Amino acid sequence: MSAPTRGSQTAAALTGLLGLGQLWWTNGSERTAATALVLAPLSLLAAAALARINCLETRLAVVLVVTAPLALTALALTIGLPGQPRQGFGVAALVGLVLPFSVLVAIDVDRRIRSRRARSAGAHAEDPYAR
Repeated sequence: MSAPTRGSQTAAALTGLLGLGQLWWTNGSERTAATALVLAPLSLLAAAALARINCLETRLAVVLVVTAPLALTALALTIGLPGQPRQGFGVAALVGLVLPFSVLVAIDVDRRIRSRRARSAGAHAEDPYAR
C-alpha cells in the first residue's frame, strides 16, 4: 500500500461518478440495462476501495470495472449489442466513452508518478507491488 497520488484520487472520483451514472441508468425507464445493474455496485465498490487503499489490486479492479462499460458502449455504437440494433451516437454514448477512458488515463498518470517516485527514491525504497 502506498500514498495516494493525484491520478489515483482522480481515478477514484471518476469511477465513483461512473458508478453513480450507472445507478441512475438502472432507475430509468423500461429500457433498464442489465449490465448497469451489475456494474453500478461494482464500480462504486472499486472506487471506494481505491480511495481507501491505494494498491495494485484496487487499481486492477478499477481498470477491469471501467473497461467493461467502455467495451460495451463501443460495441453498442459499432455493431449493436446481441439482440439489439445499433445505437445512435448521443450524449449518453459520449459520456459512456469519455468517462471510462478518462479513468484509464488517470490510472496511467498514477503509474507514471509512481515510476518517477521509485526511480528517485532508489530501487529498494518502495515495495515492488506498489508500482
